[in-house]
Amino acid sequence: MDYELHSEYNSNVYKAISIFENIHDKLKKLPPDNKIIKPNYMKLDDLLNEYDIFFKDGLDDSDEDITWETSTKYGTGEINDNEHSVLRLHTFCPDDLEHIKNYNTKMSDVLHDFHKALNDFFNQYILLLESYKTIFEVFKTFIDNFLHRKETFLTDGELANSFDKFNNIHGMNFESIQCRMNSLRYKSLKDASGKSILCEEIHFDDLQSFLYFDFFNGIRHNYIPNKCKHCGKYFLIQGGKYFSYCNRPLEDDPRKTCRDVGSRRRYGDKCKNDPIWQTYNRAYKAHYARYMKKKITVAEFEEWSRFASEIRDKTIAG
Repeated sequence: MDYELHSEYNSNVYKAISIFENIHDKLKKLPPDNKIIKPNYMKLDDLLNEYDIFFKDGLDDSDEDITWETSTKYGTGEINDNEHSVLRLHTFCPDDLEHIKNYNTKMSDVLHDFHKALNDFFNQYILLLESYKTIFEVFKTFIDNFLHRKETFLTDGELANSFDKFNNIHGMNFESIQCRMNSLRYKSLKDASGKSILCEEIHFDDLQSFLYFDFFNGIRHNYIPNKCKHCGKYFLIQGGKYFSYCNRPLEDDPRKTCRDVGSRRRYGDKCKNDPIWQTYNRAYKAHYARYMKKKITVAEFEEWSRFASEIRDKTIAG
């Protein structure tokens, strides 16, 4: 190892630890990782301590057994999970290979294992960040600019056309994603009421593959992520009725939601800009006034309302 890399090794270790901790702090708030990550997940310094033989420890051959009171410039004594006394390194300075005792073929294999473990450790974070990068560059762009152009659920044909158009226009598209699944099976699970239900169990090689499968499987069943036209945050349309506004409470009035405000706003925009809705709204107000003055009954007002809505929708349809 070059001297510059050697001298900066410990500094780079702690820079990496800081980055990984920052990533984990954000993952704790994001599904599905918030349910997957365990509190005792392996950290970079845990991995390096598993291969502490390749780092300086500051101990002399004449040193007595390690205890809780053992302390050097590179680490302190502690009891590990196997109930053995060890020196837990907190400063990582790679030892010169010629200084490592019994350096032989076996030690070369251990060193190879160490490099592979480091490579796998970093790659899991690289793959994770690439998955989230894809969400912003591919999924988000498709959702914002193609999936909701009609502001309604798309038919299979419309979805296919939007899919093809997106892939043709954008360099970063769904064609660049490889969905890697390593197993698929069916198993019986219990639902919240204790009833048995048959489920698919799929194991994915990475988060991006899971998101790819889950995204399009959801769209085909009208479970579609959408961006609220009021607050700008994303929400999930869960089948049934299409919505352009979420159900989050308003910050200035928690009794109301974005959907409450949005529905009134959209109705107002229609009545302001569309002559059909203008006519309908004037008639509605007139008949509602007659109902309030008790010139017509509730049943008569409801009958007229259904009649007027039908004429309105037929007129809009041409």
